[in-house]
Amino acid sequence: MMKLMIGYDGSAGSDAALDGLRHAGLPPDTQALIVSVADVMMAPENWNPEVFEPAINSPRVTSRLLLAQKQSERTLLQIKALATRATERLRSYFPSWDVKAEVISGQPSLELISKAEEWKPDLVVVGSHGHSAAGRLINGSVTKKIVTDSNHSVRVTRGVVSKDEDDRIRILIGVDGSTEAEQAVRAVGRRVWPSGTQVQIVAVDNGTSPARVARLLPTVTAMINSHNAESAHGALRMVEWAENELSMIGLDVSTVIEKGDPRRVLIQQAQKWNADSIFVGGRRFTGAIERFRLGSVATALVTKAPCSVEVIR
Repeated sequence: MMKLMIGYDGSAGSDAALDGLRHAGLPPDTQALIVSVADVMMAPENWNPEVFEPAINSPRVTSRLLLAQKQSERTLLQIKALATRATERLRSYFPSWDVKAEVISGQPSLELISKAEEWKPDLVVVGSHGHSAAGRLINGSVTKKIVTDSNHSVRVTRGVVSKDEDDRIRILIGVDGSTEAEQAVRAVGRRVWPSGTQVQIVAVDNGTSPARVARLLPTVTAMINSHNAESAHGALRMVEWAENELSMIGLDVSTVIEKGDPRRVLIQQAQKWNADSIFVGGRRFTGAIERFRLGSVATALVTKAPCSVEVIR
């Protein structure tokens, strides 16, 4: 059974995330957990009435605390109603799914990442933007933080998917010969896609040119050339392997090999080919510098791609 966790706040972006699941190749025996986060102020865990009582007994402070409490209660009721609506909607799309909902109070990105660590879903789903009046769950910074910091695969839905029943689903997979890209290919292969689904495998050679250091650092130049050649061969081998594997399960597979910045190439190819989603491998980062350097492709796709993006871990 596949485990799916969906961040939902009732915004257009969250609704698009639910709609987009109908074109994500998800299996009929999926277990889905809808998580709605109420971004409200809560009393701290180490709250000590004896310490704060003198300060809060003044009429002015008391009235403001009561107002804040009532606002928080209203927000929680709104969030629960939204979660219930999302549950009913998802069940109407997927009658065979086991769908439940949970409401959490706190900071949205941190709570979603924490819940994913606890529940261990196969895939976390969020909208690309939104923040409704009640929840303020999904916005650009929240989505980026979830994609960058989560240890789980993340699907970010951009826009509302509008397809006729006869339209074929189009999936673009970015590969570079890495083990992370291999997992992206395998993730597509594990899904249940309708007949006629098209897959385009895009290999991008972003080899660093050693021209600037050629005269001063010949040893480094040789290392760069060797690394570039090895990466290019690895990507080509992966293209051939992925084409064979995905064709064997009945998908209509084509390949594209380009040179340049992976972010630019994948976004342009998705626009040109009218892709429904992009699958790429995501890496776990050990430090801030590595996160900045390696996370740029996934972050750029999540921010600028014209379609849904899945970052596979």
